[in-house]
Order: sequence, then structure tokens, then C-alpha cells
Amino acid sequence: MADTQDDAKKLQEEPEEEAMSPPKVVGGVIGVFASLYVFLIGLGLMGDGFKCVGGRGAANMFAGVSNPIAGLMVGILATVMVQSSSTSTSITVGLVSADVLPVKMAIPMIYGANIGTSVTNSIVSMGQSGNRLDLERAFSGATVHDMFNMLTVLTLLPIEIIVAAISGEGGPMFFLSKGITEGLMGGEKSGKLFTSPTKTMVAPVAKLVISNNKYVINALSLGEPEKRVAVAGDFNATKCSAGRRLEAESEPASQWEGWRWVGEGAEAEDDGSRALLNRRLAADCAEYFCVNSDLDKNLKKTSSKAYEKLASCKDYQDSSSNKLCGGDKCYLDAGSMYQKYITDGHIIKGGFLQDAGDDAGGIIAVVISLILLCAGLFGLVKLLQMLLLKKAKKVIAKAVQLNAYLSILVGLGITIVVQSSSVTTSALTPLCGLGVIPLDKMLPLTLGANIGTTCTALIAALASMKFAGLQIALCHLCFNLIGILIWYPVPMMREVPLGAARLLGLYASFYRFVPALYILVMFVILPAILLGIAEVYDASAAGGAILGLLFVAAVGAGLFWWIKMEGCYKVLTKEQREERLAEVKKAEEEMLGEASATV
Repeated sequence: MADTQDDAKKLQEEPEEEAMSPPKVVGGVIGVFASLYVFLIGLGLMGDGFKCVGGRGAANMFAGVSNPIAGLMVGILATVMVQSSSTSTSITVGLVSADVLPVKMAIPMIYGANIGTSVTNSIVSMGQSGNRLDLERAFSGATVHDMFNMLTVLTLLPIEIIVAAISGEGGPMFFLSKGITEGLMGGEKSGKLFTSPTKTMVAPVAKLVISNNKYVINALSLGEPEKRVAVAGDFNATKCSAGRRLEAESEPASQWEGWRWVGEGAEAEDDGSRALLNRRLAADCAEYFCVNSDLDKNLKKTSSKAYEKLASCKDYQDSSSNKLCGGDKCYLDAGSMYQKYITDGHIIKGGFLQDAGDDAGGIIAVVISLILLCAGLFGLVKLLQMLLLKKAKKVIAKAVQLNAYLSILVGLGITIVVQSSSVTTSALTPLCGLGVIPLDKMLPLTLGANIGTTCTALIAALASMKFAGLQIALCHLCFNLIGILIWYPVPMMREVPLGAARLLGLYASFYRFVPALYILVMFVILPAILLGIAEVYDASAAGGAILGLLFVAAVGAGLFWWIKMEGCYKVLTKEQREERLAEVKKAEEEMLGEASATV
């Protein structure tokens, strides 16, 4: 309690601001950008590290989703595992586009990705644990993102499930996105937005440590190519036979010298490529593999050299033969490529951690990223305190005067530029901790970031112009827009996420382990339990129902003890709460009051 009183005293007894020398200002500004750069590298490495450690598991998780609750939990866990909502939503869009996952089942995954992406802010807020007041404000600023997303999911998902059960096709979000998609499908294809400037600046340094192949994760989520057994008439027996092969009579002096046909069949066609001839002779035409366009694209990106060597079915058919895979690509050896480069392949493709393997390399990258995050955050906070803290009163006064809806547009614009809501909100969290950004202004900035992060997937979906892919991308956008309409315009509704975030910040100021416990429970333990219940329900409806009822009973009993029996006051007494809230409110009022006087 004493250090919180000291914080308020410091704000009251703060001496008059002394002018800083120009060299000190320049050095401080350079230091801020350098610290921010280190911070961004840390964020990038954290995402890359988690992709390598959890990417394979996250991709496999998408395959077995069969109910909305499982979809929601998979969306949360997968996003936490790869530390990127862009990756998890891209996987979801790819699965939907490839007709592997129905849209109504993908909608809960998109909801889950929105929740999972906010874990980064909570991790960043822990960097300000050294000061109680800063931690309280930073953790409140970080979790206001979570509260909005969770409340929106709790509002929209039950309605979606109930209406979908009644209609047999989908809920309100399904039909809304479907109608918009039908209106847009007549338009022309759109190109890529642009390359994120932050990625351009950070990637060269991050790749020296670790570089991952996200296409392996995408291909894993799409599943293996469809294997089919060839029947008579599928292939030309002259062009392809399992018994034919090439042998070298001697060391060839030129491209074809010393090579001859062995086995059944006519003479080889001189197509100018011994490599292609060898592939044709090595191929066993007893089976072939159908590859949809999304998987085909990811196979090509995974290893362009191996992809170029794939044996196309059309090379072994008569010109008049029907397409064996319809509109999909057909290869004789796609299964072996998938096995080698996807199933048995590595996600890490470069950097000095490449030889460490996916798991070890990913863990080392995460450790390095945490060190860089802490170092960058420490430098950023200290330098911002030196440059801005004494001027924070003026900054806060201007921020308070800024229209809330304009703040949403600011958050939207920043996120479109950096193409990452995690980068936007994580960079704002330390400023919220310092008091430069009030909590009620952090919320609209966060809401703008939520909208901005949907733009990349939306434009990518417009580029492919696949109906289902565009529909699920629009679901992501509509989720955030509807959530804003529910929880922001009406002051009473707005206070729900703000109040919940303030309460979490209050607990964090007294018990500094709260942020870590919150992350563990809300983003790992709870989703894992609910996912487990959903899996049990799929295996046995009775068993799943019993476990579900036990879970609901346990939660209900906990809430009853916490609220009705006032168990919450055993954690923090009423006096402690009131005293702490009064101190924080007084400090903020004094800061704002002095700011108004100085503006």
C-alpha cells in the first residue's frame, strides 16, 4: 500500500519541468526508436518460435473439429500456440476455401482466434511489474482487449448455435456474411494490399535467428492428398509401367549417352530431359493423388524444386483421356512429396537455429524473444518516462479531448499499416501503463486494431474470389463490427468491459502473479478443459453431457461463493478495494486537472 501512496505523492510533489538539452532529446528519441525496434524483433521472434513449437500441433487440431465449442477452443489454443491470429485465420480460410471445413463450423474458430490473439498484450504488460500503479494500468489496458472479445463471443456464439440448430444451415452471422458475399462475388479480383513496413524492417534480423516455413503448417491443416487406385484405362500402358526402368551402361559422356530402356515398352521419347525421363520410368502408375488448389499452392511454396519434379498424371495419359481428379491437380507422386516435406519436414527453414530442430529451435527462439521483449520494453518505458512523463498531463488532456470514434479510426489505420493487431496493442500497452493513454481511450484504439487485423485476410480472400473463403473472412470483419455496436456506443454497455479490465488491474496491483495466472487459466487450462469435454461428447454423448454438467456446476458453485458468499472479499477486502480505487482516481484527477491548467 505504501508504494501506491508514494506514487500519488510523486504526482503531487513533481517539480517544475526543466528544459532538456537538444542532444539529450535527440539521444532519447533515437533510443526510443532503437528500443521499439528491439521490442518488435522480440515480438517477431516470439511468433516464429511459437509457430515452430506449436505450429504442427495447431495445424492438426483443425482437422478434428466437429462442434462449435471445439471450434472455439481450437481457435483460441491454435492462436496462442502460434502467437498470430493472422496465421490461425489464414489456416481457417484455407480449410474453408478447400471445402475441408464448412463455414458454419469455421465461424467459432474465427471467434476463438479473436480471443487468442489478445494474449500477447497480457504478456507485454508483465514487463511493468516493477511499479504497482504502472502494472495496474498496463494490465487493465491489455485485458480490455480480452474483455471485449470474450463478451462479444458470449453474446454472439450462443445465438449462432441456437439459430443454426433450428435452421439446419447456419446462424445470423452465417446468413449475414453469405448475403454480403453474394453481393461482392460479381466484382473483380483484388490484389495484395502491401508488405508490412514493420515486417520489412524486422524480418532481416529475425531471420538470422530463425526463419520458418508457414506453408508446412498450412499444408498440414489441409491434410494429405487424396490417394486413388488406378484402374484399367486410367493410364497409357506404353507410357507408364511399374516394370520399366532406366539403367546406365557406362558413365555417360553427354546427356543421353550410355542410357537405354530396360523392360517392357517402346523406345523412350527424346523430350530433351533425362531427369523427366527418369521420373516417368520411376513412377508407379498403380495409384495417383488428387491435390486441391490450396494444397497445391502450399506444396509449391514449401519446396519449389520438389514441386517442379512432381509427375503430372497428364504425362501418362492419352490426350483424349478424362481428367482423373476433375478440377483438382493430379500427380503420381504427390503422396511421397507430402510425406517428405510436410509430414516429416521441418518448419524451421533458416537461421542459426535451423539445425536445432523445430521443438528445440522454437523454444530457444521464444527464450531469446522474451529477453529482447523485456530489454526493449525496459528501454522504451524508461526513455518515454524521461521524454514524455513530465509532459504526460498535456498528452492526456489532448487524448481525453479526442473523439472516441476518431480513436477507433486511428487504431484501424495503425493496424492496417503494420498489419498486426498484436503489434498495435502491444505497443500501446506500455503507454497505457505510464498513464499517457487512459483506459477509456485504450478501448477504442483496441477496437480499431480489431477491425484493422481483418483487412489482410479479407483482401487475400478477395484475391482468390472463392465464395466460402470470402464468406469466412467477412465473418471475421462482421464479428468485430457487431461487437463494437453492442458494447461501445451505449455508455452503460461500454462500462462492462472497462469495469472488468479495471478489476483485473486492481488484483494485479496487489498480487503480481495475477497476469501470469490469468494467461495460464484463460488461454491454456480453460480452453483445454472445454476442448476435452467436446471431444468426449463426440465419442460418447452421455459421457460428454455428464462432464459438461459437472463443469457448469463447478463454475456455478465458484460464482456463488465468489459473489453471493462474498468470497471475493477474502481475496481483497472492501476497505482495500475502496482505498486503492480512491488513490488511483485521485492520482488520475490530479494529473488531468493539472493538464487542463497547463494546456
